[in-house]
Amino acid sequence: MKLPKFRRHLNFGSRHSSFEERNRLIASGIRKPQSWILDIGSNLGETSNFLASEGHFVVGAEKFEKEHQIACARSAPGTAYMRTSVTPEFVESTVHWDAILLLSVLHRIYAFEGEAFMRAVLRACGEKTDHLFIEGSTRRARYTDQSNPAPSFTDFDTDDAERWHQEVFRSELGDRWQVSAARVLAHSKSEPHRLFFHAEKTAG
Repeated sequence: MKLPKFRRHLNFGSRHSSFEERNRLIASGIRKPQSWILDIGSNLGETSNFLASEGHFVVGAEKFEKEHQIACARSAPGTAYMRTSVTPEFVESTVHWDAILLLSVLHRIYAFEGEAFMRAVLRACGEKTDHLFIEGSTRRARYTDQSNPAPSFTDFDTDDAERWHQEVFRSELGDRWQVSAARVLAHSKSEPHRLFFHAEKTAG
C-alpha cells in the first residue's frame, strides 16, 4: 500500500536498511540495567520503545508535532515523549543521563541552526552523560538543505566523513572522551552508508 505523503516523510528518519542492527549496537553498548536514556530527535519513538523493551527508561525529545503525536500514541511502558526544540540550554537544564542518543539528528541541527550551534549541543550532551550514541550522515546535502555551508568532508566518502566526525568529537568533547566503537552501516538508496559511533567518557 502506498503511504500518504506525510507518512513517507515520517518514516524516512525512522526505518532504514540497518535500523535493527543499529538498535542492537546501542543495546549492547548500554551495560547498566535499567539505564535512564535521553533520545534526542526521537522521531516516531521506535528506538526509544525498543530500548524500553530491553528494560531501560527512555525520554524522547522531538521537535516536530506529527512525529511527536505518533510517538506518544505508540508509547511503550518505560517511555515518555516531549515536544521540544533541542538547544544547548535545553540539554544543560536536564539531569545527568546514563546515555544520550543523537541518531540522525546532529546533521539536522547543523542544517537548521548551523555548525556552531550543533557543536554547542554536542558539548552540552557531553556534560550530561558518559555515553553518547551518534549516527552521522555521509551525505553533505543533509547538512546544507537549509542553505548552511557544507561540512569539510568529501560527499559520500565514509573515511573522510569519519575523519570529520572524529575531529568534531575531539574538539567539542575533549580528551576525556574516546570513541569505543565506529561502524559503517547500510542506509538507503540516496545515502548508501551512515556512520555509527559509541563515544564514552573515560575516568579521570
